[in-house]
Amino acid sequence: MKGDSKSSSLARVYQQAGPYLSLGIEFVASILLCLFAGRWLDSKLGTEPAFLLVGVFLGAAAGFYSFFRKVMNLQEKEKKKAGQKGPEAKCEE
Repeated sequence: MKGDSKSSSLARVYQQAGPYLSLGIEFVASILLCLFAGRWLDSKLGTEPAFLLVGVFLGAAAGFYSFFRKVMNLQEKEKKKAGQKGPEAKCEE
């Protein structure tokens, strides 16, 4: 059954890539959320570009921190998973 092999291979690729696909979306979402919050504050306080700029930089910092933390956690999981395979898996690499 070639179709079953191909679909299971594709499912494995999606399973491995899935956690990484959300990283970019989360990064952009944090920037946009802080940007609009800064824009809203500017409209309420009359300080036109000040809080917008603060929001963009704060969102970028928060997004980068979240991105970095998730990548480190994913790498740690990969190391643990590779360690569970045993020493014979390391010899094949």
